[in-house]
Amino acid sequence: MTTYLINIFLKNLLTKVLYTVALCVVISQHTLAQQQKYALIIGVKSYLHVAPLQNSLNDARDMAATLKKKGFTVVEVFEPATKRVMQEGILKYFKLLQGNPNAAGLVFYSGHGMQVKGVNYLIPTQADPQIEADLDDQCVNMDYVMRAIQEAGNGLNIFVLDACRNNPFRSFSRSGEKGLSMVDTPQGSYIVYATKPGSVASDGTGRNGLFTSKLLQYINTEGLNIEQVFKQVARDVAIESGNEQRPWIASDYTGDFYFTPGTDATNTQPTTQPIVKTEPVYIAPVTTTLDYGYGTADARTVTVGTQEWLGKNLNVDHFANGEVIPEAKTEEEWKRAGENKQSAWCYYNNDPTNGRTYGKLYNWYAVNDPRGLAPQGWHIPSDGEWTATTNYLGGETTGGRKMKSTSGWVKNGNGDNTSGIAGLPGGLRITNRSSTFHSLGNFGYWWSSSEFKTGTAWNRILFHNAGRAGRMYSDKGWGFSVRCVRD
Repeated sequence: MTTYLINIFLKNLLTKVLYTVALCVVISQHTLAQQQKYALIIGVKSYLHVAPLQNSLNDARDMAATLKKKGFTVVEVFEPATKRVMQEGILKYFKLLQGNPNAAGLVFYSGHGMQVKGVNYLIPTQADPQIEADLDDQCVNMDYVMRAIQEAGNGLNIFVLDACRNNPFRSFSRSGEKGLSMVDTPQGSYIVYATKPGSVASDGTGRNGLFTSKLLQYINTEGLNIEQVFKQVARDVAIESGNEQRPWIASDYTGDFYFTPGTDATNTQPTTQPIVKTEPVYIAPVTTTLDYGYGTADARTVTVGTQEWLGKNLNVDHFANGEVIPEAKTEEEWKRAGENKQSAWCYYNNDPTNGRTYGKLYNWYAVNDPRGLAPQGWHIPSDGEWTATTNYLGGETTGGRKMKSTSGWVKNGNGDNTSGIAGLPGGLRITNRSSTFHSLGNFGYWWSSSEFKTGTAWNRILFHNAGRAGRMYSDKGWGFSVRCVRD
């Protein structure tokens, strides 16, 4: 009798457990279905004053149709004639997002895009700028879109730019100024360029461009989160274009959003817990030799924890794409580069002898230049990567001694170099004093790739009179040394 009652009890308990599990699954799927998702799709093809594009409108229409099937409310702006029409669509999209902190938003732009002096513009069909000043009057500055996204305050914003095509208005653009420039990533954003900033993408020959065709494919693949979708797209585009077109991803989003949830995708709600900003990544071709300014025979690297670092400071005068980095020798040249937010380098005291020992000093605009300051396969470390290395070496209080070289520091300030980094006191160049070079032999400064505020960025400092590794932010126009870490 007792055994019988126990069996009845266990059977009833199991039934309740299974019912509860089933109910949870139903609730979870209902949550996925009910999540608020909005999209702004802009497609421009029929330009009046420059060559029309072949498939940009198809890309936009197909993207809109796909997202509607995924439960997105879509604002469609097809063939906008003027800047005002574009802005009206952006405002409509903004109003949908505003007041919905858990909503997911996506902006997709397919059409002509251009940059002039580092500023990106989206171009309506009737735009016909004759001089540079016409751009702000006739085209949409991409900063306008980014500010609207940031102001909306929702948890996830995806921004896809299939607009990295050749500048159609060349009369007032600088030579070599191609594609779009990189923009800052607001919190909770995921920004994807169809090709690396500063490069151009083909308009394609089929119904869709290469990038959008791959994006449509992987959006419809079950069980891929947002990161997996765009990494698959980037890999396929890079492979099929023979590395001529390499998508670029910049993200400050930490969630697992799914366009097409699989059976294991139980959470697509955006999350925005604070993290170190993810740095832009792209699919780069593999290189077999390394030369960062001293020749291939003197290009040592060092491994610290899980990171591989260059063993010396960067000493290059060309970007990774082969274009020359401007040298700024005089005080006026250095100051003007900072004021104009232009890349520049110099030797300490303009003495090439210092370059052979300490490498070059670069302003942060060179560090952040989309043409790539680091050798291919390498990148400038983020603030988070500097922190990871410092923590591995014992933290800020004692890590500096392990980073410093065993010679070259004044006043018995040498380190023990147990890390192998061999940091040297290369000094700095600033912009707000008559004597712009300071601290050779006393201090070493190194940029990170992470911005602090509009005019400043994070960097690291080693001291002759202390064993610590300092973290500070400095004016982007100042000149610091640069190290790189392997991708």
